[in-house]
Amino acid sequence: MGVKGLETFVRDNRTSLTKSISLPSLGEIPATTTTDSNGEEKRTPIIVDAWGIIFKLYLDTLPWTSGGEYLRYYKLVKKLVNAWRKVGLEPTFVFDGAAPPEKHNTILSRATEKLLSCQLFYTTSIQSRSSPSFSKGGKVVLPFFASQTFIFALNRLNVQTHFVPAGEADGICVSMAENLGGYIFGRDSDFIILIGNQSLRSIKGYVPIDMLYWIEGQTPTAKSQLQPQQQQQNFNAYIPPSKRNNVESSFQPVHNNRRNNNNNSNYQSSMIPSSQLINPTLVVTYVPPQALRHRLRLPATHLPLFASLCGTDYTPTTLTQRFYEPNLSMCQKIEKAARILREQLYAPQPFHNYSNSRISRNGSSSDVTSSNPGDQVVDLVKKVVKKMCIYPFDTEQDLDETVDIIIESALQYSLPPIGICCNIYPFCGELDLSLGCQTPVSLGEGYPTKSTKDIQISGKEAYSRAQRSGLVGTIVHGWLYPDRMYQWQVLEDISGPCLKASEGVKDIRRKAWSIADEGLGGLRWIRNEVVPEEEIEIEIDKKVDATDDQSMETVENDKELRNLLGVPNSEHCSEAGDFEGLQSEATTLVDQDFNPPSTAKIRTRPIREMTEYLRQGSTAKIMASPLPLSPFTPLEAGEQPICLRPIEERLQIYLQTLHSNTPAIRALPISLQPLVSLLRFCALDSARKASNHKNDHSKWRRDEISSVLRACIATYTSWKRELKSENSASSKTKQTRDDLGVPGGRMFPLLETRNSSLIAQIGSVWSDAHVLAQALLLLPEDTIPALDDEPTLETENGDEELGVTHIIPFIFISGITLHSILSNNESYLQGGGWKWSKEEEDLYESCWNALIDDLNQDVIVGLSSHTKLKVNKLNPLSNEDFVKGENGKDIDVVDESVGSDYIETKKNKKKKRRKSSGSGSTSKGKAGGAGSRFDVLEGLMD
Repeated sequence: MGVKGLETFVRDNRTSLTKSISLPSLGEIPATTTTDSNGEEKRTPIIVDAWGIIFKLYLDTLPWTSGGEYLRYYKLVKKLVNAWRKVGLEPTFVFDGAAPPEKHNTILSRATEKLLSCQLFYTTSIQSRSSPSFSKGGKVVLPFFASQTFIFALNRLNVQTHFVPAGEADGICVSMAENLGGYIFGRDSDFIILIGNQSLRSIKGYVPIDMLYWIEGQTPTAKSQLQPQQQQQNFNAYIPPSKRNNVESSFQPVHNNRRNNNNNSNYQSSMIPSSQLINPTLVVTYVPPQALRHRLRLPATHLPLFASLCGTDYTPTTLTQRFYEPNLSMCQKIEKAARILREQLYAPQPFHNYSNSRISRNGSSSDVTSSNPGDQVVDLVKKVVKKMCIYPFDTEQDLDETVDIIIESALQYSLPPIGICCNIYPFCGELDLSLGCQTPVSLGEGYPTKSTKDIQISGKEAYSRAQRSGLVGTIVHGWLYPDRMYQWQVLEDISGPCLKASEGVKDIRRKAWSIADEGLGGLRWIRNEVVPEEEIEIEIDKKVDATDDQSMETVENDKELRNLLGVPNSEHCSEAGDFEGLQSEATTLVDQDFNPPSTAKIRTRPIREMTEYLRQGSTAKIMASPLPLSPFTPLEAGEQPICLRPIEERLQIYLQTLHSNTPAIRALPISLQPLVSLLRFCALDSARKASNHKNDHSKWRRDEISSVLRACIATYTSWKRELKSENSASSKTKQTRDDLGVPGGRMFPLLETRNSSLIAQIGSVWSDAHVLAQALLLLPEDTIPALDDEPTLETENGDEELGVTHIIPFIFISGITLHSILSNNESYLQGGGWKWSKEEEDLYESCWNALIDDLNQDVIVGLSSHTKLKVNKLNPLSNEDFVKGENGKDIDVVDESVGSDYIETKKNKKKKRRKSSGSGSTSKGKAGGAGSRFDVLEGLMD
């Protein structure tokens, strides 16, 4: 959301609209530092619009074309937060929620622009698209896990966060800044309109992040060394050069953070202080709350209407084109909208603004009551619209529709309340203005006990806790708007089929939404269907049978009670008679609850179908595509939904959905299972596509999947070292060249078409697996009590593997590392944190053996079908996994073409070849017999 042209208007009128302050590093007295009741200094709160920071920080520094540089991005986020804290600022990051329906067309338009960027990437020469300049211009495709990495870094730094479930966060940011008395940092001109609300008193202003820059400050001075008059001095005040200290220079150089000594191969965001600054000082340029309305001479109450006339995301572009001449600049359009609105407000008219009294032309008031205030607003907007249009409306209806659009757009600037209403917010219905919070406690009913509804509330509570940590954003979007699921674009070749349209990945999403639907007690389905009569009859029969069983149980219980109390059974009160009476009574109850189909009312049930917006075929068009879910199965009494079951069961469901629930993968550490299962799924899904089209072009090659596994393991261990260093007492934040890019003459290696397509597939599948991890609530803080006794690989320093990594898969991905190893050119990685030791080699060997278990050349091109798994070094299997030689001894033969050790014997070569073609008996140590290698592939092809 943003007011069109307002950002340019502020920049061009900076002198009259903005003020500047400088914030020195700790050691000096920050100009905006306040004190608490104890007289101790505290940091100035700033409310940050998170998405603006996420985009700018990543795109200013890192290449989006490589596929994702998440570890470098993580380090940049840490450096940004630490730099702000050092100058006395304490940030609180606020994140947008699911986009409202009014922005549907805007979202589709932006998605189409991203597809055109993908098309430009694949049609540009390899040399050109691999240059840093290509990554700096035009529309971009932000790597999928950039926001998740950002949130992960904030949690590690103990930064306050707030996640809005639905709608944009602009109003929440303003409300929080008002409560805390701080600034707003963002990249949205709507904040200038929102802070102009006359009811706000404590907010200090809006800071466009494009106007932040760092300069060399004064030498830090301890507060105790200052004289009393110096302690009260305003450090932002101008000091003439003659009165400055001799050690202070009258010139403060502004360092260009984009300058470097490597032929511009590295870039750095202007929000981060340069390493060349000895005493960095942050210069903050902000817009005061009253600045815009004073500049335009408009009342605060009419700023939302002014913004709507200029154009927002809720105003159609065709409408604003009707308001302004084509030759007008952005600033001229702003001036025109303000001038016409001002003329209509202050023109002598019978009705002046929103007063309830009639104002005469000579200024005297009368006792005649004015018309409805709503009619006055409509009348004002109608006059302004007529004045602004460059050509008249064809019909009065067309004018009325335009007025309604302008008013609806202006209403988006209302400030929402802060806070949550209950433990299951936002899944309680509070977001529905017509319903309000629908929890039993809020309705005065209390929570039910020992019922299916109680289990559903527990599931909602679990999802709510994860939502407040920002870990289940996709699930919240799907619960709110199952009819508008936008599939995130990856850098894929649009001349080929859509990666998101594969049946294999659709099954992943279908499973994820079925789990979430069960845990939340039902998604907010939009459409309903009529239940067929035959299904109603079946339901009646089931209900009658269940009631009969309950009646028989009641008779038996009554008999036992009589015997317990010593009451004799009378002859005239037979068991049969009692049963008949109970049965007739039960039948009467059933008849009351279930009327016959002929007299029953029409029954409906929700259509369990997600509506996804995908790229269609080999085009750049985005169309709606239905994703039907499996029929709903109600939970039995006392049964828990999948999302609340033990962690080991949820992990197994994750592997089953990715068709990787094999003993070899289950034997791996939990932290490595997502990596191996995803690569295995990619190979199987590509083989299924190739079998449909009868070509091997889309299949993975053995050297490709081996290189990807090697690159992911190297990235994983780099993350482990980084996270371990944060917990080390001797660890200090230190600027390294790895923070900014890869050392050398190029920012990253050549981006080959084949390699880019493979990385795009990995990112696409992992985004779907990430939704599955959200539905299963596989959170990083989960513990694995049932697996504590299993052996895990320890590093050379004795560190154990990470825990559950399913919802933080970015720790495996580095686009530069992937491209470098896929291209067999590791020279780009030297000196950039690249390391390959015995730890990485052991991880690679065990993961590779688990990855290719039960696979052959029909799935991965070049994979020898006569090889067998070696003993897993992470979790050794039974002795049956060894292949015995002729003399009964274990024989290890190194297959150098594969790059790993495999166990084989010449005696069994022909037999294994026959097994790979579908004949032969079951091998020891395998999960299945003949043809078991194709079970998963055949399942995907069904």
